[in-house]
Amino acid sequence: MADDFKYHIDHHGSLVRPPALQAARASGDPDALAAAQEQAVIDAAHLQRRLTLSAVGDGQFRRDFFESVVYDHVGGFGPADGPAPLADIAAIAPVRRRVAPDEPQAGGRLAQAEVAPVLATVDRPVFVALPAPGYLAALGSSLADSSSVDAVRTRGEALAAILRQEIQALAADGVAYVALGNPLYAPLLTVAGRERLAADVDTSAVLGAMIAADRAAVSGLEVPENFRVGLDLTDSGPLPTTERGYDPVALNQLLDGIPFHRLCVDFPLEASARLPLDLVKPGLLVSLGIVDVSTGEAETIDALLEVLDPIFAERGDDDLAIATNGGFAPLADQPLMDADQQRAKLRLIETVARYYWGNEI
Repeated sequence: MADDFKYHIDHHGSLVRPPALQAARASGDPDALAAAQEQAVIDAAHLQRRLTLSAVGDGQFRRDFFESVVYDHVGGFGPADGPAPLADIAAIAPVRRRVAPDEPQAGGRLAQAEVAPVLATVDRPVFVALPAPGYLAALGSSLADSSSVDAVRTRGEALAAILRQEIQALAADGVAYVALGNPLYAPLLTVAGRERLAADVDTSAVLGAMIAADRAAVSGLEVPENFRVGLDLTDSGPLPTTERGYDPVALNQLLDGIPFHRLCVDFPLEASARLPLDLVKPGLLVSLGIVDVSTGEAETIDALLEVLDPIFAERGDDDLAIATNGGFAPLADQPLMDADQQRAKLRLIETVARYYWGNEI
């Protein structure tokens, strides 16, 4: 039977929008769009179920982009018009950036409409990805001085309260897993990223402010015992800041006392660019983003097994999962590949996972 607590076959939420949904969005008819979204979510849930993915999501078909689930329901976010070196190096599209408010106010639930049809459609664990509060607080900021870093900390803590309330509500709805996405961590954790940011950003201070905010979102959660929360460092494929590897001091700053059950990371074929798993203590499940969503060309099973075999031999299979290295459609109108290529990538994850977990998945 499925392992409902490990989720060995993983992806990151956003899926390629089907043609009917794209046409409904382009029509400008809100009723047609709502109907198309509902049908697309149901079809996507069945697709993920047939592929035996360990947890099922709605494809983020109601979002214009990853962060809009918060921007659409929390008041006070403003335009990000100034420089944002951290967002630039992380390759976050300008349309996705906002300046976080000092006193954010939620206008209701964030993701309830997303998960409701999935919960009603399939009998698999349901998951949802949300932007991490530290990420939202830092995304539109220049981070140029101590006052802007302090603002990230205070705004991040305020957003954490909203995210924590939503996580608790999702758990009560029956959601099994929530992933908090923060792709700004990768540049702050890598040698090349920290060097490129050094002239503009106090990398250690910003990293600390984001960590504090993201941990606050899961502090004191009142959820079922088998509910899981992950921290997702990926976005839409490999970042150019990992070619010289991770800074061990910065990585330990994130990992020391980490309160999350799961850590989702890009895990490229090049060994020097991978997160060093020897620094990750047993008990924290690491989802290895080994299947690249930035290209439609499918990896070979042999190439993936060559990378994974020594990792599984050394670490065992309890604390590992296999995944893509980001979502398939970071923007609603700019898919990274077509639906057939997406299916092939998801099938590849499932096939490779069976080499290690067999019928237990």
